[in-house]
Amino acid sequence: MEETRPYYSTFSLLTTKSVKSQIVPPPPWIYAIEMIGVKVYFDPGKVLDLIPPPLEIVDGEGFVYVAKIFTVSGNRWEMLYEDLEETKYMEAAVALKVKYNANIYTYFPFMWVDKDLPLIRGWLLGYPKKLAYISMSEFHKLLDGYSGPSSGVKMGGYALRNGKEIIRMKITLREKVSQSPIPFGPILQFRRFPAVQDGTDVYELGQAISSDFRVGEVWQGEGEVILNGSINEALEVLKINKIEGGYYFNWSFKQLGTKILAKIPK
Repeated sequence: MEETRPYYSTFSLLTTKSVKSQIVPPPPWIYAIEMIGVKVYFDPGKVLDLIPPPLEIVDGEGFVYVAKIFTVSGNRWEMLYEDLEETKYMEAAVALKVKYNANIYTYFPFMWVDKDLPLIRGWLLGYPKKLAYISMSEFHKLLDGYSGPSSGVKMGGYALRNGKEIIRMKITLREKVSQSPIPFGPILQFRRFPAVQDGTDVYELGQAISSDFRVGEVWQGEGEVILNGSINEALEVLKINKIEGGYYFNWSFKQLGTKILAKIPK
């Protein structure tokens, strides 16, 4: 009798017998984030061009950030000391407050990272990630004036895509506050995997399922941000009507996956 070979049980590509080569390990995924960002109000009429139905715009409230992120799959803690580069990356994004079924949510029309693992994992969850070069100010406990957040400290960050600067921000810290500026509500994203020829076309609205949220110190102050569009980035659509402030904070959470809320008709 001919022997039947079992299917390889990888969570993601690459499909090898050992599963060690897969680009994204299975959830849960743990994130620890250091972030600077600017809370803004965009022109609601312009934002409409970036909000696919069935989502609705609220008042144009948004948040633009640059972040340093440590991440590990819940069953791969050894990666923190055996493959350090796989556990850290930079991210930049634009978040918008949206409404769906009369409830408030957070939606990301733009997001960039600098590594392939968070890029592919983001696509699996519905985040519209692209590759970019991203950097932000760093603290060091022995660096006078930049040993940690305090009133008057200035921080900056930027993102470059294909050599073009698409985001630049600067914040000046003033005081500790009790509330972080994001998320506005649970995160909704569109999972889109087109059928290239035959096969199943995936277009669905999903809610990110997360737990174990923790927030460290939140600092608020003044903020400045510039968004630059390009031939492959429609950031010029986002006209800023008002800047409410700049922020620095740390937070962490565990992401379990995505709950599908609706199938999107073609």
